[in-house]
Formats: sequence, C-alpha cells, structure tokens
Amino acid sequence: MRSLKFVAASVAFATALVAAPAALAVDTNLTGSWTGGYVSADKGDVNTFDMKLTSTNRTFSGTATEVNIFGADDVLFLTSEISGMVKQDGSVSFVKTYDGAGGVSHSVTYTGQLDDSGRRIRGTYRAETITGKFEMVR
Repeated sequence: MRSLKFVAASVAFATALVAAPAALAVDTNLTGSWTGGYVSADKGDVNTFDMKLTSTNRTFSGTATEVNIFGADDVLFLTSEISGMVKQDGSVSFVKTYDGAGGVSHSVTYTGQLDDSGRRIRGTYRAETITGKFEMVR
C-alpha cells in the first residue's frame, strides 16, 4: 500500500513538472537610466537619447536629453519631459514633450513592448506626420 501511494505521488509530481508553466508577469518598474535611439521612416534621421525614469505602480515619468538634429543651430541638446504607462503584459506607451529649448516644443507619442528581461523596449513613434522606430535599453 505504501509503495502504491509513493507511485501515485511520484506521478502527480512528474505531471506537475511537465505541465505548461504559468505565464510570468513582466517587471513593469521602469525606474532607472535608459539609453536608446530612433530613426524616422520618411527622412531617415537617426538620433540617440538618454532618459531618466521613475515608476509609480504602472505609470512612469522622467526626462530625456538628445542631440539636437532639428532645432535651432545654437543649441547642442534638446530636453523633454516623459509621461507614460506600462501594462502588466509589458506594452508601453508614453509621450515625450520637448521643453522649448532650441525652439522645439512639440510632443511625440511612443508605443512599444518591454521584453521579458525588463531591460529593452522596442516600438514605434509618431510626431504629427513623422513616424519611425525606436529602441531603448537599461
């Protein structure tokens, strides 16, 4: 009788091991320093940026600094404010609003996906009629 219980317990344990694992939740805390880049689909402009983000629950905010490739010539860097959210499935959306330095004050909308490691986001952006791809890592 004892060996029959042992066999039954062993089968139950082995079945649990091969059962499909539950989906792991993506770490949605984006707090930290990020670096990345974007390229426009229509003009081929390529630029890099650095972001400092702080998360609270699934929302985040922060600042970004990037090399000036489209503002006034006498300004080396453009700065902006970031505000966004990340869902439990790792989808990310945020708005980057330039602060007026170099004559640049428009907003850009980003949507992307946080990878399973929680260290890379890839996606697309839109600024009026300009669209393109971006990637950022920490």
